[in-house]
Parts: sequence; structure tokens; C-alpha cells
Amino acid sequence: MHHFRGLTSKLTSSFPSKERQKKEQYYLKNGSVVLEELIALCDGKSRIPLRYFSAIEIERPIEHSEKSLYTYGRHMVKGLLDKRFVLVSFAYDTFTAKYSNYICHDIAITSQMSHLNNVLKLIGCCLEYAVPVLVYEYVEVITLHDLLFDARNSSLSWESRLRIANAIASAILYLHSEFTTPIIYVDLHLQKVLIDQSSGVAKLFDFSLSISLPPGELEAEAQVVHGTCGYLDPEYVRSGIVTQKTDVFGFGVILFQLLTGKRTFIFNIDPYNASNIEECNIMDIVDPAILEENGIEIRQQLEDCLDLVKRCTLSNGEDRPYMIHVAKEIRQIEKCFRALTQGLN
Repeated sequence: MHHFRGLTSKLTSSFPSKERQKKEQYYLKNGSVVLEELIALCDGKSRIPLRYFSAIEIERPIEHSEKSLYTYGRHMVKGLLDKRFVLVSFAYDTFTAKYSNYICHDIAITSQMSHLNNVLKLIGCCLEYAVPVLVYEYVEVITLHDLLFDARNSSLSWESRLRIANAIASAILYLHSEFTTPIIYVDLHLQKVLIDQSSGVAKLFDFSLSISLPPGELEAEAQVVHGTCGYLDPEYVRSGIVTQKTDVFGFGVILFQLLTGKRTFIFNIDPYNASNIEECNIMDIVDPAILEENGIEIRQQLEDCLDLVKRCTLSNGEDRPYMIHVAKEIRQIEKCFRALTQGLN
């Protein structure tokens, strides 16, 4: 891991004394939290070296940003840094300095996930603000929410929806299985998934609300219940207890929305009870655009997806599948679709 070298000297020369002192305090406080998070995750050995930018370096791309994307409490802007385009993510003004610990948590986890194609790559960060700023590799992105629901965007193909579902499931599975203890993403929803518009690749980002399970434990108690209404596991909402099945529920909601193209949450669990999902007929709820594109030949894949949605959103978390099984099923459905398409051609 890169230690916090060289930045103190930059601070000394870049700011008036009071302002410099404030930046130094933020830097030391946030840096300590990030270091503690990395030690907890991987004994301080970062897989991806992080660069630490000064506030002066960060302010230029923010001030001269070309585009802005708002995603649940954060601005993400395109800016020029070191002669290359980057995405700079910073918190809304309404967020207080208390939020900085969540961002430091995000920095530590994202740095260990950035080698994955389905995670937005973190280049570095600036710790000299009350709430740290993140710098990502530049890609032309749109949230999955906007891609799916904004009428100005062309309809997503069934192949693309399966590929996106596969990417999300794979990223969550990595969190659950590749760290010392499983990490629960917790707040999985459409605006936490960015789509690279040039490649169509889905990229998960913002791990700020994720929770690591204690060593040897299958659950953890959250200090505060955070998340997005409609996607949160009702067991977690009621008890404050998170498990791997918490993320399975959120994934089930996303898969349902990819399948139907609807914002509506149709689950047999309060408080999201619009109607009983067990009574749904796939041909009645599937996005018409999928049928227009593929016809009834893919009905079996649609049925399989709906069946997976039902199991992922069961009221009893213990009855839901683990993400490793969910990911395998999504890959199998995608494989069957490709085989069917090749056969038709």
C-alpha cells in the first residue's frame, strides 16, 4: 500500500496557515481511518496502489468539469487530471463530516476490488476534505436505473440484461467469498450500478454502507439500518441483522426489474406488498420489449429468471439461495440463451 508520502509538503506550500491546518487535520484523520480499514481487510497490503491527490489537484477538474452524474448523495463529474480524463466523486453539501468514515470504508474496499472488470476502478483519492473525494478511471457511464427507465434511452436487449445481472452477481459473490470474512454490500439497487456505454459492461461502485461479518460469524448487527426502500431485505429492516442473504434479496429485486422493465416491487413481503409474486404469470409481467425482440422461444429462460427472483426474495432469509448458487444459475441461463440464439442462426 502507498503510505501517505509527499502530501504534507504539498499542504505546507498550497494553503494559508489556517486553511492548511484544517486540510492537514482532515488528511491525518481520514488517512488513519483508511489505513485501519485496509489493515482490517487485508493486513494493510493493498492489491491496487492508490494515489493520494492534494485538494489543489482535485479542485481544478471539479471546477472545469464537463459532465455531472448524481448518484444517491454523490456528485460524479468528468474532469481532466494529469492530462487524462477521470471521474471525480464527491459528497453532496448536505452530508456532514460524520459521513467521512463511510467514504474511507468505501476507499479501502474499492481499492481491493478495482482489478475486477465489473467494479468501477479507483485510481486514488483526496483526504484533505471533511468528506474524502474519490477519483475513478474515466468511462462514459449511465446508471442502470436511468438506462432501464429513462424513455430517452433505447430498450435493453435480453442479452444485455442477462450480462448485467451476471456482472452484478459476480461482484457480490466476490465480496462474499474473497475476503478474510464475507462483506455484505447491504444497499444494492439500480443507482449503485453504472453501465459503461461503450462496452455495455456493468460496474458496481460505492461500497460505503457495506458491512464485514465478524470472523467465524454468519451475521452482523448494523449500528444503524441504512439502505434504499424497496430493495432492502425486510428481515434486515426489522432486526438490523445483516447476512449474505441480505444481498441476495436486493439482487432479486434488481433481477425482477431487469425482467419486467418496471419500477414496481411485487413481493409477498410487507412493506413492499403490491401483489403476490407467486401468482404472477411470466408472460403477463415480462417487459414487452424482450418478447418483441426474441419471441416466445426464450420463455424457458424467462421462467427460470422469475423462479430465481421468487427464491431470492423469500420472506425467510434462510430459505433463499446463497449468492454462489445465484451466480451459477444466472450464468446457466445466459449460456442457454446464447446456445438458443446460435441454434436459431
